[in-house]
Amino acid sequence: MSTAERQALSREVIALTALRLTDEVGLSGLSMRKLGAELGVEAMSLYHYVDNKDDLLDAVLDQLYAEIDLPRQIADDQWDDAIRSGLGSFHDVLLRHPAAAELFSSRPANSLRSIEVLYWAYHRFELMGLSPTDSLKAFRFAVSFVMGHAANELGVLALVQGGEGIDVTAIPDPRQQEFVRQHRAMSSAELFESGVELVIDGLRARFDLP
Repeated sequence: MSTAERQALSREVIALTALRLTDEVGLSGLSMRKLGAELGVEAMSLYHYVDNKDDLLDAVLDQLYAEIDLPRQIADDQWDDAIRSGLGSFHDVLLRHPAAAELFSSRPANSLRSIEVLYWAYHRFELMGLSPTDSLKAFRFAVSFVMGHAANELGVLALVQGGEGIDVTAIPDPRQQEFVRQHRAMSSAELFESGVELVIDGLRARFDLP
């Protein structure tokens, strides 16, 4: 590897390029050879910065965590606004990168950055007086909602909402027809926002939050 290549490459540059490539070809299409070609270097050059394919995916996951814009400026007692903003940012990352949901759900948090992001969300509930156990439950529930909602938007329910599913007139039950029409009429943004409010209302009632 030339001096110029060493100066151009870094773990972050490699991870960012791998993420962009994954957006185009999917996780199954990502390889060290394709990544090297994208960066204009031999695949072997990449091993100065990542140990193997697993380590590369860890680096990509770390970049995804970096894209979650945490609303650190929101006051400690405004937990609902912080959760709305934090979950919204997480949701945006999931939709922006098709492979993000698989990476978040299948790979452990192996970096200081990932732990910082996860702890921030958990700690917002601690700040409201919840016990460590209840804070963990609230945090996991909120994150699970976003993951599930994004999976629906990117998967089967997106076809129903987008109008690419069944022909409404072929449904014999008029109540079911109206259900599909209503579902298709509501945007993904509206569905997500209403879902977040249900999450917040549920947490408020369950844990007696203000």
